Amino acid sequence: MTEGPRYELQHHGDMWQTPDAMRDRPAPDVLDALLRHVRITASRYGRVELGAPWGMRVAARRTVFLHHLLEGELWLEVTGCEVHAVAGDLLILPHGAPHTLRHRPGAPVQDEAPAAAAGGLSSRLRYGGPGLRTVVLCAELSVGGAARGPLLRALPPVVHLPRGEREAVPGLTPLLDLLRDEIRASLPGAPLIASRLAEILLLKGIRAELDKPASPGSWRAALTDERIARSLDALYASPERPWTVTSLARVAGMSRTTFAARFRALVGDPPMTHLTSWRMELAKALLRDSPHHTLAEIAAAVGYADEFSFAAAFRREVGHPPGTHRPTAFPGTVARALSPDAG
Repeated sequence: MTEGPRYELQHHGDMWQTPDAMRDRPAPDVLDALLRHVRITASRYGRVELGAPWGMRVAARRTVFLHHLLEGELWLEVTGCEVHAVAGDLLILPHGAPHTLRHRPGAPVQDEAPAAAAGGLSSRLRYGGPGLRTVVLCAELSVGGAARGPLLRALPPVVHLPRGEREAVPGLTPLLDLLRDEIRASLPGAPLIASRLAEILLLKGIRAELDKPASPGSWRAALTDERIARSLDALYASPERPWTVTSLARVAGMSRTTFAARFRALVGDPPMTHLTSWRMELAKALLRDSPHHTLAEIAAAVGYADEFSFAAAFRREVGHPPGTHRPTAFPGTVARALSPDAG
């Protein structure tokens, strides 16, 4: 499991960096701030051999799909998009949306073949007829953590990295080669190694996609707008601070009115609404990961004066009390959950 390091309380005693000091820091990497609060786990991967004629309908799941073509070609349809992929291409479907894969456009499709019987993460499947062969390495990855929503929101229905384009992404081709070799060799430890490679592959694919120019007015544009990005980086890194629209505007180096309007236009929510949503996502992660610590400790970690105001806000925003997110038993501490150096 790839688990991003989590945030550390940004104050020292009663002293914080001032908004003006935060404004004067180097330009932030909001993607890095988000990845600190993401957990990635490979749930399944395998090698699928497809002989024409073939067509497969893949149901929606709360996972990210990766398809890497080793041989042949295919046509992918997802959320109104059609993509033609050939050997060497990498396809990432970040939202787990239902999709179809075909040997040619318009070919009939059937529901996907059932996964191989239990026996680890890995499976090998054969499907279709005796015609031209397509071989695909497939992986499903679960993405969790407080930043899951903001991160996936920045991605399109399908990320297509053609062979020539992915070779421009440092380290991506060797990763794909290693993943292919581990699945093919089936040596001791291969399932664990392959799952880790798939997790890193997803992160590299996400970064490559987010390096592309953003559409004006989109959420991705907010991540690359230097002034709005400064405010996002500040509230993501230090949600425990008593932020106001005015103090976030100072971090951004803008007037309060201009900042509030631009933030809402790019992010889609007013600044304080976005901050509250972020605090609730962090709180849910802390409630799950730190069951031995009090609501008061968690409340302070996400910016509430006491457990009563936190519980009221949590119920209002999430729809049920904080206790419903507590596991029956899960070792961990608030300090560990909040530390960016935790492994």
